[in-house]
Amino acid sequence: MNYLIIIYCILFFILNRLNIKSGVLLLIFMLPTYLIRFKILGIPFTLLEISILIVFLNWLFNNRKNLFNNLLKKRKEKENRQAYPFGWEIILILTIAFISIFVGGTTSSALGIFKAYFLEPTLLFILILNNFKNEKDIKKIIFMLALSSVMVSLMAIWQKITGQFIANDFWAQTETRRVVSFYGYPNAVALFIGPIIPLMFNEIISDFKNKIKIKTILYKLFMLFSTVSGILAIYFAKSKGALLALLLVLLLIIFIKLKTKLKLIVLSLLVIITPIIIYWQRDTINLKLSSSLSWQIRQLQWKETMEMLKDGNFFQGSGLANYQNKIKPYHQEGFFFNKDADPKFRLKVVFGEDQNYRDERWQPLEIYLYPHNIFLNFWTEIGLIGALLFSYIIIKFMIISLNFYRKEKNKRNKNLSLALFLSMLVIIIHGLVDVPYFKNDLSILFWIIISLLAIMIISKKYNLYDKNKFD
Repeated sequence: MNYLIIIYCILFFILNRLNIKSGVLLLIFMLPTYLIRFKILGIPFTLLEISILIVFLNWLFNNRKNLFNNLLKKRKEKENRQAYPFGWEIILILTIAFISIFVGGTTSSALGIFKAYFLEPTLLFILILNNFKNEKDIKKIIFMLALSSVMVSLMAIWQKITGQFIANDFWAQTETRRVVSFYGYPNAVALFIGPIIPLMFNEIISDFKNKIKIKTILYKLFMLFSTVSGILAIYFAKSKGALLALLLVLLLIIFIKLKTKLKLIVLSLLVIITPIIIYWQRDTINLKLSSSLSWQIRQLQWKETMEMLKDGNFFQGSGLANYQNKIKPYHQEGFFFNKDADPKFRLKVVFGEDQNYRDERWQPLEIYLYPHNIFLNFWTEIGLIGALLFSYIIIKFMIISLNFYRKEKNKRNKNLSLALFLSMLVIIIHGLVDVPYFKNDLSILFWIIISLLAIMIISKKYNLYDKNKFD
């Protein structure tokens, strides 16, 4: 295994010496390779991490003279250069995440999380912004994301058909089968593929002209195949959060395409009808939620997490890689679960004399790595300020992408900005009940999506502080 890693590193290094851009694109395709783990001088690494370091060090070496000269340039010359979009936010995030290493005690796990979830995604962000300049480059990046998505999806579909390579016996059974692809759990499939689907779908509908080349047709067919296989993989993973996110995104697209009068009518109907439906169906809704295991677990996680945060950890959180230790005093070992949606469940559990009924509905509850909510995940790991800063980055991203959609005249750029907005929306919606960032491939995917908008900002010389103007 070690010899194969060495051979790979040599070949990957040679590729980057020849063409940095190809190295970055290959790196984007290889996002799931974080699952390949090894040690160098006792320090744990993944294949994805070592690939990022190889590309970045190559780029740093190739540009050493320019970087040094830039440091020596006069202040006025520096002011004329366009700053990195999201630059100061990234510096603050890195600073806060670094401080969070010490909040929970300086452990190897905390250092590893800082390296894999914050530092390395930032390095890739810098690489993308310095090597990819226009819409054609963005298209190449999306293609590599689609290619990576296809590999994950095909593995998931194969598992659905055969039941092979699913370590968990319960998920492997035909009646309860949930695919995991190359990962260890089903939701990892949906968390990775979900945000890529809007980008792939945009490639299908964009660039339709009078004369379509065979190359373009093949490209669109591949994107169609990627989109369909990705949706199937998410469906076979039975990820309710991702499916709900994609459904809401689809409805939003339809709503955006409506004329203004129709939008007002739809909004008015939603405002009037939604509270009525919730009121009249409240008992049915409560019963369904009480019989959803994942929902009940999430509720308890959030409750325990808030108790922990209020008890002296409100501002600093638990620190990197320290959530499980901090939550232990507030954690309950299990709960009674209404697995068969029995309307008299509470009465039978509290006042009933049937002990077997209670035993069958007792659900042990493990301590998870994160509280499974995008805001609480950041809050516990990097504190309240870190969570608010990430929220600011997401809101800023969505505002800029919508401004592009509203103001951009080029149809492809217009559609691309909307696709980026929807990708981030998928992350947010799914993240309400899951962990869409704190995993090697997901943290990098998040910053790849940010970098795609940053390329548009730089290429269009968009003034971030003037929402009504494109320079």
